[in-house]
Amino acid sequence: MQMGCSIWSIVVLLATAPMLTAMEYYVSERGSDENPGTAERPFRTIQRAAGAMKAGDTCHVGGGVYRETVKPAASGEPGKPLRFMAASGEKAVVSGADVLNAQWAVHKGAVYKATTDGQFIQLFVDGRMMLEARWPNSPLDDLMAMKRASAGDGTDYERLADPNLPPGDWNGAWMLLWPGDRWTNATRRITDYQPGQGFRFDRTLEREKKDKYHQHDPYKPRPGNPYILFGRLAGLDAPGEWFLDVETRTVYLWTPDGKSPAEHRVEVKQRDLAFDLKQLAHVELHGLHIVAAAVDMTNSRHCLVEGCRVEYADHFREMDLYKTPSPRNTVSGEGNVWRRCLIAYCAGSALRLAGKDNRLENSIVHDANYTGGSSGAVNIGSSDGSVVSRCSVFRGGRDLIQHDDAKRVRIEYNDIHHANMLNHDAGATYCWGTDGEGSVIAHNWVHDNMGELTVGIYLDNFSKNFIVHHNVIWNCSNTGIRLNSDALNHLVCNNTVARCPRPIGTYTYTNYVPTQKGTRILNNVFLGHLKETDPHVFVQGELGPELRGNAYAAIAADGVPTAGSAAVDAGMVVPGVTDGFVGKAPDLGAYERGAAYWRPGADWGGVQSKLDIEFSPQPPITEATMIRRGLRLWLDANDRATVEAVADGRVTRWLDKSGEGHHAPAGEGFTLAANALNGKPVVRSIGKGNLRVGTIRAEPGPVTALVVSQNQDVGGAAWQRILGSWSGQGKEWVTPNWLIMRPNASQVQPYAAQVFVHQALDGVVIDHVTLFGAPSAAHQFLVGDIAEALLYDRFLRFDETLAIEAYLQKKWGAK
Repeated sequence: MQMGCSIWSIVVLLATAPMLTAMEYYVSERGSDENPGTAERPFRTIQRAAGAMKAGDTCHVGGGVYRETVKPAASGEPGKPLRFMAASGEKAVVSGADVLNAQWAVHKGAVYKATTDGQFIQLFVDGRMMLEARWPNSPLDDLMAMKRASAGDGTDYERLADPNLPPGDWNGAWMLLWPGDRWTNATRRITDYQPGQGFRFDRTLEREKKDKYHQHDPYKPRPGNPYILFGRLAGLDAPGEWFLDVETRTVYLWTPDGKSPAEHRVEVKQRDLAFDLKQLAHVELHGLHIVAAAVDMTNSRHCLVEGCRVEYADHFREMDLYKTPSPRNTVSGEGNVWRRCLIAYCAGSALRLAGKDNRLENSIVHDANYTGGSSGAVNIGSSDGSVVSRCSVFRGGRDLIQHDDAKRVRIEYNDIHHANMLNHDAGATYCWGTDGEGSVIAHNWVHDNMGELTVGIYLDNFSKNFIVHHNVIWNCSNTGIRLNSDALNHLVCNNTVARCPRPIGTYTYTNYVPTQKGTRILNNVFLGHLKETDPHVFVQGELGPELRGNAYAAIAADGVPTAGSAAVDAGMVVPGVTDGFVGKAPDLGAYERGAAYWRPGADWGGVQSKLDIEFSPQPPITEATMIRRGLRLWLDANDRATVEAVADGRVTRWLDKSGEGHHAPAGEGFTLAANALNGKPVVRSIGKGNLRVGTIRAEPGPVTALVVSQNQDVGGAAWQRILGSWSGQGKEWVTPNWLIMRPNASQVQPYAAQVFVHQALDGVVIDHVTLFGAPSAAHQFLVGDIAEALLYDRFLRFDETLAIEAYLQKKWGAK
């Protein structure tokens, strides 16, 4: 009886053996969905295979373009995933775009037109995205270099004014505006368009829910706000632009080479998804090229995207501040991975990781959020346990890795650079109001984030419980690390920050109590001016952070402390962070001398950055050893030969001793006051004129200015200028312009002699340079003294600035 059962079991197993064998399906452009899907007789569509596949099956996709959305009929199983793979050595493209077959005719000049029944908002020529007709024109080959106009006086919630508005009919077109403080943007339809004057919005930009943290409305449109117009035939005036007139069903196109579109491949986006993996498990994509479409892994489990190239995953044209379309490349669910992928050219986020324990590994992400909205290039917000590791993430419209409301995440070994290219006040990594619950940001290079007010690692207000260690941060336009209050229970340890105007900083909303309680800031190399008593650097008093072992010290170009550096063995032991140190104690900064060297970023694609932050502290300065590189103006009242005066003591000209010849003719009311400051003379103004230097550099770039000034009397109007530069346009305090004003400028009070310093890494002019008054007009004259002024056309290293400050303080007895 037992033998009979055994024989029967063998028969059953043999009968079912073919059903248990994993199938290999093949897809080819030359195939047919009537075929069996074999190598010899392949399917025509990937979906035909996806509908037949079971756990463990593989679909081999041959070279070609597949214009479809693929949704598998079933999930895989642990150890038996469904696999979709590009055939070896072949380029398999899954596209969300269709070819636009049309009869093209000349419209005007190089602009062609054709009739179409299609509806679309994205158009490609030979695989390149064209720009919807706009003003001002932008470079076709750099989506992040958007050219924008500036709103003028009279701009508010309901309308935009600008005397430079172009001719033509723009009614019904779109405006994209970065309003108020320019943290994000919004679109509105244009009505009542008047060239050279202004237009109205189809609906207000005033928010129903007011901002409770600021004394002003940070979203109220105002003069100077950048904007563009798009989506009207009147704007089609450059190669690479197009426009679709929905009413007449006519598409207009100016190809990049000016030839007829009939000589090119013209495609338009028609599908959002290449692969729809929602609520599926154990599905894998390998080596595929995805264009004009995305991969949706909402509520998926244990799926993998590996070795894929995804370009133009999403495109949209309507935004409303923080209301933007959800990212098309979305991962939620649990245990999903994107690995060794390239994701590029997205209107919003290139990838959203939500859910739990999802990962982005060894991938390249660039040119994301080219609309300049509130999206992060990689968005892991509201996730739990997400990991972004060994990736190269660069060129984003705002933040590069955004992690609002995320917990227990790890952002590690990434090369993160060129954030905030279209926005204002953002970070390469950023969150607000987030309890990290032990989240780690470590072993990253964060650099060259030169957009306006860009921070390297930005933990904004009401964030807590983050561990930030062993990061190298350099060339950020604002702050290396920002811990805005409330900033509770952070550990900021063994980081190196270089070439940022401020290595670390904090900010507290008005009427809130500043606190960094429980935060520890330890063992960092801060290559910048660090004043621990400055409330803009650290919260003061009993609610301030623990500060130990933060200093500047010599390092090599690769960030490693040099032999004999003050950083070597100068740190304190921090369990779990400084483990494995070499020597008597941990070194300060991100690298341990003598330990293994680490490099971040993807290990493929040729996108690796170079670290070059060599630093050796500047020795003390004398007048004879004054730093000369980049010095374009040097006015010194103590050098009597440089102050020209007539017999009654009136100053007529102040000569430049830099050797550049930028002498300053004096207006009315200037004298050389003897023994006025530390026994030395100063140039004194009674508030009736200014000293105009003129143009030193009209093009935007860096600047460093140092001025010794005092005032012992009350007099003159409010907002008195000490030194300023003006491009000839715009407000004096808005880049590319800049100012140094007297302290408490709204209320004229005496101030003691002090050294005023202004620095900008980039983006400012040195033009219409004026001392003792406004650079744009003859007003707001300073009542007071200037003893010495030095102006450089470069961003001086912090230790150079400190050395010059120390020289000036000693010389003039200034603070």
